[in-house]
Amino acid sequence: MDLQRLLEQKLNDLPPGPHQNGLKAVMAHIEAALRHLKRGQSEADGSLFTDVVFRCNQAFEGSIKEAYRVLAKKDPQQTTPFQIEQFMASANLLRKKVLDQFTRYRTEWRNPSTHDYTLDFDEDEALLAIVTVTVFAIVLCDQIEVALAFDAAAASTPTIGISKAEEEKPLLDIVTSKVLTFATSFADEATPNSVGSVRQAYYRLEGALGGYLSAELAGVPEMIVKQGRTFEGKETDILVERQRKPNPTENLVVELKVTGTAGILRSGRTQLNAALERTAFFLNSPDVVGGIVFIYSFAEKDYVVTDAGGPLSGRVRIVSPQALQKHLDLHRPQPGERS
Repeated sequence: MDLQRLLEQKLNDLPPGPHQNGLKAVMAHIEAALRHLKRGQSEADGSLFTDVVFRCNQAFEGSIKEAYRVLAKKDPQQTTPFQIEQFMASANLLRKKVLDQFTRYRTEWRNPSTHDYTLDFDEDEALLAIVTVTVFAIVLCDQIEVALAFDAAAASTPTIGISKAEEEKPLLDIVTSKVLTFATSFADEATPNSVGSVRQAYYRLEGALGGYLSAELAGVPEMIVKQGRTFEGKETDILVERQRKPNPTENLVVELKVTGTAGILRSGRTQLNAALERTAFFLNSPDVVGGIVFIYSFAEKDYVVTDAGGPLSGRVRIVSPQALQKHLDLHRPQPGERS
């Protein structure tokens, strides 16, 4: 896997904004680190491997600053790098996979090289530093993509909202209706036509859905839409929280799966089962009252809502393309048949 090329593609896919220059500088520092590594290998100059880590540190610092700009919506120029690192480590803004990479680089490379001026690094350590900071920048770009899509959708969604009568409905009914409306109206700027582009489109879709729900439910003071919340070590795609005192807090999870313009019937059952399994896990939490599995296809515009059935009946709804549901119904074992 060419991590450098993957990062470059991630940066190119991000929408324009003030974060662009900083992230391009991150890429430039990583490219410089690679040049130092190659020179150290060819010239037998061990000091160049230490220079690799210093360049990686600058890439790390730049990544954190741009994450702070997008996720915290604050100007990084007004805050020291140390303050930004402390904030990002404790503010619960980074998703688990991003936080894991953040902690790993900060602990193994950034802090030792910053606080010990006598430290030097060998070739293997230099290579590991490049890989670690590049992976961190890649997964961070995915989270930035979600956040930017969320903000854009929340700002541009024509708000229909919900009526006073609808507010009294179960949370599962309210959110299911909104997800169905989103499914039939969402249009991505570029229809993905490869596995890689579908994965990237997933982040745009997740952010757009979160922003849409946030805008639609904004008129209900007790409802909050969150993304990337963790329950018992697993992370949800989207979480809708309702606080109606004196009632206990209700949480509803939305699990998202995305398919491209082809292969929906082939992969739909697998994706659906995986999403149902994750949703069932979240239902073990006492304050999670239900879940929605949303299967989105860029090739379909007709969607239906069905009950998950079985042990999840009444607690989980499925929003999926009508073509997929017909396919599943057609291949569902009949009474007396073996599955």
